[in-house]
Amino acid sequence: MTKLAKKLDIAFELSTISPDKINTAAINKVSENLVEFREKTRAFDRGNSQTSLSLMSLTMLTGHSPYRIIRQIMAEVETRKSALVSAQVGHAKLLEKKEKLIGKDDPVSVSKFRQTTFDIDMLESKVNGAFKDIAILMDAYDNVKAVNNIDDWDEAAFEAEEKNFHVRRGFELMYRNLLECGRPQTATIEYTAQYGIHPQVAFKECQIYLEGVSEMIEKGVVLHSNHLEDFLDEMANKYEVFVDATAERLFGKADFTNTDYMLTLDKKTKHTQQ
Repeated sequence: MTKLAKKLDIAFELSTISPDKINTAAINKVSENLVEFREKTRAFDRGNSQTSLSLMSLTMLTGHSPYRIIRQIMAEVETRKSALVSAQVGHAKLLEKKEKLIGKDDPVSVSKFRQTTFDIDMLESKVNGAFKDIAILMDAYDNVKAVNNIDDWDEAAFEAEEKNFHVRRGFELMYRNLLECGRPQTATIEYTAQYGIHPQVAFKECQIYLEGVSEMIEKGVVLHSNHLEDFLDEMANKYEVFVDATAERLFGKADFTNTDYMLTLDKKTKHTQQ
């Protein structure tokens, strides 16, 4: 192996015309600590921590709906799978580029070799981060299924929970509107009505809840956000049936979804239809 091929560290060498422009103390400081920084940086080889990925990315706009969280998990995994496919091509090109530079000792080739080695290192770090994310998402998937007693599921199961989700979401938006500005927003009024909830009914339910919570806080009660989630669950279960009346008015029947167009699972044969 040539001398150049052995230079696997990401060093920085520069033949300066004006040496006085280079701060020797800074260079020594970087040289002494760069190895540790490079090693510790591997902890941040992805965009999110496990905590933020699980509690923020997976719950954003999902309303604690298990099937909505599962759908978000699938979307997050697909995004990372796509990135991995692209990374394969980029990695192969970098390896090819690096191979062509081996044996060349001119300053430009030496510098390009170091740059390519650095690029490979960074790309492999990102690939590792993507795999870690996918593993975390798979854990979340298993946990969501376990806590909600979901043995197996398909698109039909997802659709079956949609009415409950949207009613719950309507009340969640109404609550936020009242908390933020004391009145419902036009979009929230339209949203609740689309799913059969009279906007003034949703307004009143949330207003009563807000007043009750305010009284408890004034008395020194420290509430967990689960208190709000339980209220939203209660509203969803109470008013979910209203969606059926809206569907009957619009389509002549409450059950208007068609499983013929869905990815469904035959419980006996375990074969899917789509």
